[in-house]
Amino acid sequence: MSVCLMEKLGIKTRHLKACFSIKFCLITLGILITLTFSLFYTITNENMEEITSSCKKSDYDVVRTKSPIHVENDRVQTMNEIRRLRGNFVLSKSLGTYLTPLTKALTAFNDSISEYILRSGLGLESYTTEEKEDIWTENGIQYRPFPYLEKADNPFYTSEFEAYVPFDRSLFFERDEDKASRDVQQKKIILWWQHKIAQAPIDGLQPLRACPDFPCVVTSDRNYTAMSSAMLINAQFVNGESPPKRRADQVLIHYQIEAPNDYWFYGDLFATDNGWNGIFNWTMSYRMDADITTYHGVVRRRRAVRRRDYREILAKKTGVVAWMVSNCETSSRRENYIAELQKYLQVDVYGKCGKHKCPRICDRQCLQDINEKYKFYIGFESSLCRDYITEKLYRYFNTDMIVIARGHDTYSRLLPSEIFINTANFKSPKELAEMILYLDSHDEDYIAMLKEKDKYVSVYEDYPLNNSFLEYRYEAVPMCEVCRRLWNLKNYAKVYHDMSAWFYKKEYQCLTPQDIEYWAKKLFKQMLFFLTLIIFLILLSVFTLYRILRIVPTYLIPGNVR
Repeated sequence: MSVCLMEKLGIKTRHLKACFSIKFCLITLGILITLTFSLFYTITNENMEEITSSCKKSDYDVVRTKSPIHVENDRVQTMNEIRRLRGNFVLSKSLGTYLTPLTKALTAFNDSISEYILRSGLGLESYTTEEKEDIWTENGIQYRPFPYLEKADNPFYTSEFEAYVPFDRSLFFERDEDKASRDVQQKKIILWWQHKIAQAPIDGLQPLRACPDFPCVVTSDRNYTAMSSAMLINAQFVNGESPPKRRADQVLIHYQIEAPNDYWFYGDLFATDNGWNGIFNWTMSYRMDADITTYHGVVRRRRAVRRRDYREILAKKTGVVAWMVSNCETSSRRENYIAELQKYLQVDVYGKCGKHKCPRICDRQCLQDINEKYKFYIGFESSLCRDYITEKLYRYFNTDMIVIARGHDTYSRLLPSEIFINTANFKSPKELAEMILYLDSHDEDYIAMLKEKDKYVSVYEDYPLNNSFLEYRYEAVPMCEVCRRLWNLKNYAKVYHDMSAWFYKKEYQCLTPQDIEYWAKKLFKQMLFFLTLIIFLILLSVFTLYRILRIVPTYLIPGNVR
């Protein structure tokens, strides 16, 4: 255009050329902007079409359940080492005789070997007592096939087994001289000095739930503070109180069953100069690095095969996915994950956060109805923290549904991967939806997964709250370990001089969800690209108009026209 103008053509030609140049620039700018938005719409629409079209696939190539894992580099030697560790675990003083076998030892193995052990050897051995009672045992723990201390009219409890630990001096005491002569008539008192606010009080001195014959009793009555041998402190609910006065031989136990994010109800107990930070002796937590690990449940392999009509079970199921939930906004952003998942398949949400109502008083009936109707159950954690796996997995594991779990990816230490669905194995909710839809349309594969799941059983206990409802934990056996340590106190003497450092240990802090951030990052990258392109086009347009405005006056000024 500039070259043409510099040739000093006639006035009419100049006028026409100038007008043509302006129109050409404006048209070009309009076309570029139109193409930009068209491109943005096309790419976005293609992404959505890619997501939704995958839901229509009927031949999704699902990853089959894993075959038994082959341990590389001398399998025999490796398995002998595993057996040696199992034997050592039973006798181990540092891990505790009555702790759940192997769970902590499994943390030393990689995930594949952990799953191999869970599949092949870690299970409940069955035998019949002299009273013709069927008992399943594991390293000194008996699992009775009925709720041992449960009332028949309890509408919530669904566990198939409950733990019972008989008192055995040879296992209980660690010193030989104590095994024969130690007097256990005077029982040691374990005091819940601070429990969860909603927890029902423990009046008087009560026997331990899983080990009533142990020489310990438990209470939540602070009148027993001076007489107690150990005090359990749920620091989450300490409201401005100072530490209790205690003897030198009294043990103070930091108890933590909830995730650390949004933990404190009344302010960070360890961050203030109030005397709490450097006084604890033991930790009792869901964390594997705790002195005493207490879980929300355990999963064990059955030794007896369940024979059931799976076709009949499947024939009654008319729904696909169900979720019962009351906490609608969580740090794990599980609600966002479900919202994304609902774009590709129907998820029926029960409770406070959904359209389907289920009063908590009808909890058991709702569970029965959901169990009969649906194929899958959502068991998403509210926080994504290492070792933090709650009753959402264990309580619904024993149903006729496949649990879809989402949490910190440490499930392989607790149960084999082929008996549940782990969202960590899928890059996005779209891929998870593909798996669910495949199993929904392929009965044989779904039934095979149910059969595999029925080779295992989850065990937990119910704990009453003040409002007549229940919580579910596997805490009775760890309480037996508290008792055993108290009677062998010299072997477990220690002090946490900086409890805050333990509580806020980096690897145990909750994670930001990445399976949801993936979509946000992808959209952000697209928006950044198009924003950059639009800014470039605007600058190009401004430059073009600037050139036009500089050129046009040279031949449109009246005095220059001949």
